[in-house]
Amino acid sequence: MRTGKEVSVLFSGGSDSMLVAAMMCEEFEKVHLLTFFHSGIPEAKRSKVNARRLENRFGKSRIVHKLINIEQIFQVLYYANYARDLRKYRLFLVAATCNACQLAMHAATLIYNINNNIRFARDGYKREKGHIYAFMSEEGIEDLKTLYRKHKINYDNPVCHIPRTDWVLFDMGLTPKRNAKFPYQPYGHATQHLCPHGILTNAYIIGYHHPLYHRVPHRWMEYHRERIAMAERYIQSYLKKRKC
Repeated sequence: MRTGKEVSVLFSGGSDSMLVAAMMCEEFEKVHLLTFFHSGIPEAKRSKVNARRLENRFGKSRIVHKLINIEQIFQVLYYANYARDLRKYRLFLVAATCNACQLAMHAATLIYNINNNIRFARDGYKREKGHIYAFMSEEGIEDLKTLYRKHKINYDNPVCHIPRTDWVLFDMGLTPKRNAKFPYQPYGHATQHLCPHGILTNAYIIGYHHPLYHRVPHRWMEYHRERIAMAERYIQSYLKKRKC
């Protein structure tokens, strides 16, 4: 265990982030579970179910669970240059909401870590959708690591190569069901925030956008890197105001 160290985890309450949190409890003294919400992500409080399971296993004093509103950051990242982006990216922009949303979560994580002097951050990103979501691709992950390094924070995805995190959690005795992932468990189950827009976006990307435009993946990375630059400007603006 890293004596005296704390870590933040981007925590949706799903099996991937739940396993990350459990692993971090074995490594760090205190684990901060950061659950994000905005107008398109209701029911964030559902994440409290698995947060309590972690408290029961590892001790309430070692778990800090925060619900954080990212409406403002998301609005900046997705809508600040909307007219220009619509002209530049056209149909790509429809599929970009998840990328902007995830980067809003990372910007909020960085701000939280800076405010609380936490030098480690983890999430439950997998690689199976890296071809359609820039933030889950190898390139996208490296860009995120670079963003975190700018603020002297170590960022990683410890379950990226574990295909069935729900099985691992069940074997650890942390969850009551072995098969907790879709399609075994209906979407919107009681431990994870809802994202109705994400369902529609996923269907659009997988069923229409990616088959039609998969030959130009550089557009994904171009948009992703523009949002990272915007997120960094947002963070710097926040830090400047904090000093005043």
